[in-house]
Amino acid sequence: MRISRYGGRQSFSGGGGSTERSAKFRKKYKVGEIIQGTLLKWEQPNFGWVQIDELRLLANILTSHSPGDILTFVVQQLYPEIVLKEVSAENFNAQGFYVSLVDVTRHFVSCRSAFQSRASSLFVVLAEQKSLSSSDRLAMFLRLLADEPEVAALFFETQKCAADLNSVLKAKRLYYMPWLVPSGINQEIVLKIKDPGDPENSFYELLLALDLPPSVPVRFRIMYKKPQCGFKLLADDMNLSTLLSVNYKHIFPEFISVERIPQHSSGGFLAELLSG
Repeated sequence: MRISRYGGRQSFSGGGGSTERSAKFRKKYKVGEIIQGTLLKWEQPNFGWVQIDELRLLANILTSHSPGDILTFVVQQLYPEIVLKEVSAENFNAQGFYVSLVDVTRHFVSCRSAFQSRASSLFVVLAEQKSLSSSDRLAMFLRLLADEPEVAALFFETQKCAADLNSVLKAKRLYYMPWLVPSGINQEIVLKIKDPGDPENSFYELLLALDLPPSVPVRFRIMYKKPQCGFKLLADDMNLSTLLSVNYKHIFPEFISVERIPQHSSGGFLAELLSG
């Protein structure tokens, strides 16, 4: 058996009678189920005995707890060995449902990739309408989706993933709006709010990440604190940055500068969630 802390790879040792306990556990619980256990005592540093119903398990726990504390786990695997993952209260949404950031993020990436592949002809049509406003572009996007129910299903499944992530993210919101830049792929928009409790006076940072064909990563960082707003262009291709920045300087008074994408953020916000 193993009991793993969220995001970790800690092992579990059941000791004597572990086969009988495993059989009881598998009979009672299923994968994905949320269970709780009480820390009975520490056996040695990072190892403690946990009581889950009538089962007494030895777990490798790296978080700080005292005997008597209630720990929460999600059942990840029952065969060939039992794997539990310790989860934090921060991973439960307002309705009390557990949301795995890594699992939902992976599903988002998978759905987004499938949608982009199936919707390529749709984006070609959208890209031809260069004079449309963002609201008109969205309306056209939805009309095109209505004619492709299977493609629409992939799009709304992608949106559901974003909604699930947003239900547990604090001070951050993820959006997927592919109609804004039809020629871009792997788009993600992240809104970070420094002080969610005071939205009127808070500092806002919006990050738009996308890849331009064939595979050129581009990022926009928009910063706002009432009443000022400015944005930066970030890219790995400095030739592209120079070409775009010339136009931005003349068109947008809010344009600040061009920068290279930092190494730590080259994968975007979703990569950050997956690495966590």
